[in-house]
Amino acid sequence: MGDDVLRHVAEIVRSSLRVGDFVARFGGEEFMALLPATGLAGAESVAEKIRAAVESTVAAPSGPVTISIGGTIAVDSDEDIDLAVRRADAALYEAKRNGRNRMVFQMATAEVAS
Repeated sequence: MGDDVLRHVAEIVRSSLRVGDFVARFGGEEFMALLPATGLAGAESVAEKIRAAVESTVAAPSGPVTISIGGTIAVDSDEDIDLAVRRADAALYEAKRNGRNRMVFQMATAEVAS
């Protein structure tokens, strides 16, 4: 059943992204989306679109599914891409701790929660 849910969520994420965006499975139950040339407002908009789409559909046979989303914006001061990935991962776990079915963006200098 877990694989069915992952496929269901993957299809929603894929269909919610724009031309030029990229998504891949990143770990057991996690996906990573790269949104080139996208600022915070655009990233939050895409993340909310994905979150709402997952929440509003049913992943048969498991039933309703929700997701938590952690995000960040890679900045020039990041020493390497791993720093941005770790920030996004920390934001994801914060979203889970704060009640799930939400998104949290953690910025290099400040944090923005939605």
